[in-house]
Amino acid sequence: MKGSPLLELHVDDDGFVRAPVALVHRRLSAVDDWPTWWPGLRVRAMPPERAPGAGADGPAQEVWALELPAAPLRRLRVAARLHDRRHEQGFLLALRGEVNGRAEFWLEPTGGGTVVHHLLTATVPSASSRRLQRDYRRAVRQGLWGLKDRLHLEARTSAGLVP
Repeated sequence: MKGSPLLELHVDDDGFVRAPVALVHRRLSAVDDWPTWWPGLRVRAMPPERAPGAGADGPAQEVWALELPAAPLRRLRVAARLHDRRHEQGFLLALRGEVNGRAEFWLEPTGGGTVVHHLLTATVPSASSRRLQRDYRRAVRQGLWGLKDRLHLEARTSAGLVP
């Protein structure tokens, strides 16, 4: 796909979790632990990097190699660099690999829980844009459902209820 024109890709998803924002944020911001609740996801910590244009004395930021379960026999591979944290409101990741751009998670407290929003703005080769959009959306939805299931189980267990 080298030399293929690039297309803008936008994916916007959200999910409701019956858990407080602080708990959702704690689970979501621990990227190394995502595989404990995100079915099929693989995460590997990489050496920290400085943001482009940050200069030699700029702070190094966390980076992970992510392999998202995109289809039964396919994985979507990206490197995700922590770009910005918003205290208990979410964070922004700079992505490079099969999709290049940014992914943002932000949390919205609502009656009885939290809405987890996810927004991807990226460029992809035009020849694979539909497949990548479908695969990325499928992977993120699996992650959001896994997070919801994990936190609902934790809430029930901590309340002394049988799962």
